[in-house]
This record gives sequence, structure tokens and C-alpha cells, in this order.
Amino acid sequence: MSIGLFHTRLTVSNHLLGAPVLTLDLLVDTVKKKVSGVASIYQSTWPPLNFRARVWGEYSEAKLVPTAESHIILTLDGSPSGPLSQIAQTFGLRGILGADWASGFVDYKYQEGGTWHAVKHAAVSQAPITLQPIPEHPHHAQPLYAVAVQQAQASGDLAQLKSVVSQAEQQLAHSGALRGALEQLTAEIARLEAR
Repeated sequence: MSIGLFHTRLTVSNHLLGAPVLTLDLLVDTVKKKVSGVASIYQSTWPPLNFRARVWGEYSEAKLVPTAESHIILTLDGSPSGPLSQIAQTFGLRGILGADWASGFVDYKYQEGGTWHAVKHAAVSQAPITLQPIPEHPHHAQPLYAVAVQQAQASGDLAQLKSVVSQAEQQLAHSGALRGALEQLTAEIARLEAR
């Protein structure tokens, strides 16, 4: 088990065809023994289900006496908007996992359409973690220069066009996403200068 803070993604299912499948994306704080994250329940059969709740809870470690094997006892609660919300809880989970957080069994309940539904003794397994590509500069807006280029071209102001291209070159020096467009602008400047 990791020490400190780690992410785990678990799938919970009773492996019956068409039964709901719970996915838990959890952030585990091993120092405070706290857990938080998102619970998603999907069911493809009628009635279709697409349930989602923010979850929070805690865990403790226990050793089984005959085998001295370590286990995790996990307790989670959830609601659509988190633990500090005034919205009533719509999710609950109690279970026992292996020390590696990759297997075990849980009982959980969720409220859908005003009715509580319970799933007993569902198997837990490690879910694949899908990574999304992170943009090169996720918090920096990328200005678009098309309007400035068109205005400079329409006015025939070569100095303004060079200035816009220079700004674009500086910004795109670290990004290959618009390099082709920059090459076209540079070729257009060369053509205009040749006239």
C-alpha cells in the first residue's frame, strides 16, 4: 500500500448479466485514513441507470487472526454535491478489501427516483485507469490571430502583419499545434514583400 496520498479506481459488480456496475474513483489519504471521490453506477438493461455521487468516508486496517492477513474496512457515504451540502445522502457503502485495495467484497445502496436500492456482497476488482492527455498549457488561453491577419492583409499594412506573425511565433515556440498555419503566414508575408 502507498503511504501518503494515492488514487485508486475500483469496479464493483455481482457479475450478473445486466446488473448495475459501480465504479469508484477514490483518493485515499493514508495519514488521516480518509477517502473521497466519485461513485458512478451504470446499468444497461431496463430501466437504464446512470447514477453519480460524490463520496467521502474513512477506512481502517484489520488483521485476520488465523492468517495474520491485513484487510481494509471501508465505509463511504455520498450525495450529489458532497459532504458539506444540505442535500440528503443518496449513497452508502460498507465493505472489506484486500490490503492492496484491489479486491474484496462490499454491500452498497443508492437512491434513485426516491427509492433505495441495495446490492449485497458484490465483488471488488481493480479497474483500469484511463489517462487523458494533458494540454501543453491548460490554463493559458491561446489567442487566435485570424482576424488580425485578415485586417492587416485587407489594409495592406505589412508592418502590422509582421507584428501579428511575430506574436504568433513567440507563442507557438513551445507548441507544435499550429506550426503549419504559422508557416503559411510566413509564406504569405514573403509573397507580400516580393510585390
